[in-house]
Amino acid sequence: MRYKNIILSTALSIVVLIWITTFQISRTTAITNLPQSTTVLEFADANTLFVADSDGGQIFAYQLPDEAKTSTSRPYNIEGLGSLIAEAFNVNSFDLSYHDVAVHPVTKEAYVSLTVQTANDGPSPAIVRINQDGKVEKLDLLALPYTKMALENTADDSVTFWRDISASTFAVTDLDFVDGTLFVAGLSTGEFASTLRKIPFPFQDTVKTSSIEIFHTVHNQTETRAPIRAMTIIDLDGVQTVVAAYTCTPLVTIAAAELDDGAHVTGKTIAELGFGNTPLDVIPFSTMNQQGQPEDYVLVINKNIDADLIRMADLVEASKGEGMTEIVALGESAGVLTVPTPLGAVLQADDQDEQFLLTLKRNIDTGDMDLVSFRKGAYMRINDFVSEYNFPDYQYDENQEFAREFQNLLKTDEGFSDLVR
Repeated sequence: MRYKNIILSTALSIVVLIWITTFQISRTTAITNLPQSTTVLEFADANTLFVADSDGGQIFAYQLPDEAKTSTSRPYNIEGLGSLIAEAFNVNSFDLSYHDVAVHPVTKEAYVSLTVQTANDGPSPAIVRINQDGKVEKLDLLALPYTKMALENTADDSVTFWRDISASTFAVTDLDFVDGTLFVAGLSTGEFASTLRKIPFPFQDTVKTSSIEIFHTVHNQTETRAPIRAMTIIDLDGVQTVVAAYTCTPLVTIAAAELDDGAHVTGKTIAELGFGNTPLDVIPFSTMNQQGQPEDYVLVINKNIDADLIRMADLVEASKGEGMTEIVALGESAGVLTVPTPLGAVLQADDQDEQFLLTLKRNIDTGDMDLVSFRKGAYMRINDFVSEYNFPDYQYDENQEFAREFQNLLKTDEGFSDLVR
C-alpha cells in the first residue's frame, strides 16, 4: 500500500508539473503574441487593422470580423471619453496615455490606441472601440487572427531624449496604406536615422527601406536624424507622393517612386508652418469650398499651433517647384499657402466620412479627453464659444440668414437641436 501511495504521489506530481509547464508555455506564448505597445493605427480595409508596436519594432495586421455598413452619417459628441475608458479598465482617467484614433471604414466606429498605467502590472497597451452612443469596448487582441512584420534596425532604449524618452518610442511615427503598400515612417539606428519603409501587404520579406534627409527651414540645416512625425500618401498631378511634416514645422514632399531599398532620398521642403511645434496628423479629404464646389484638401493637425488647411491644388504647384533652401525667421511662415484653422487641443484625428472629421480632443475646461466630430468646412465646434449670438434676446437681421442657418447646422451636429432658432 505504501508503494502504491508513493507511485500515486509521484504520478500526481508529474501531472501537476506538466500542467504548470503547459500553463507557463501558454502564458509566454500569449505574451509574445501581444504587442509591447499599441501606437499608430491604420485601416487597410474593413477587415484589416494595422497596429504599430513601436516598443517592439514591429507591425501587427489584425483581421477583424465582417461588420454591417452604417447607413447614416452621425457626429460624435462624447465629452468625458477618458472617464468612460478609465471605468472600463478600472483605473483613473489620468492613468491613460492616448496614441491614435482611426475610423472603421464601414461601421464608422472609432478605434483608439492607448497605454493604460496600472498599479500592479505597470503600463499595458490597449485598443478600445467606441460608437457614437458612447459605448466603449476593449478589443481582445489575443482573440483576433493576425500577421506581423518585424522591422530591422529600429531605434532602441540605448538612446534617450530629455533623460526618460526612449528612442524606441519613435521606431514607428506614422503609417499610411495605399494600393497594397504600407508606408512606415520612423527612426532607425545610425547617422541617417530618419527612415521610410515600403512594405507590401499581405506581408512579405521584400521591405524597401530608405533613409531620408531634408532641409529644415527654421534650423537652417540639412537634417538626417529627426524622423517624419506625420504623413500621408496622395496623388499630386499623377505622381504618388509622400507629404510629410516634421517638428518645428517644415512640410516636405517625397516622390514615392524614389523610395527603394537602400536609397538615400532627399525630400523637397515646400512650406514652413511655424516654429516650436510638433505636427500630429496629416489628413487628406474632400469637401465643398466657399464657392460651393467640391475640392480636395490636406489638413495638418499641430500640437502647439493652429491646424493648417491646404488646398490640394496649391500642394501640386508647390511640389513642381525647386523647394526651399533658405532659412525662415522665427515667427514667420513661408512656402505653400495655408489657412489657419481653430482645431486647438486636438491630439489625433481621422477622416470620418463625407461630412465630418473625427478628433481626440483634450477638454481644456475639465482636463478630460473628448471624442468629437468637426464638420468639414467649419473646422470649429460652436459650443466651444459663448458669443453675442447666444444671448436669448439676440435677433438675426435679414442680412444674417446664412449665419443663422450655419449656426443652426452646427447646433444640430453638436447635440443642441433644441437651441435652433
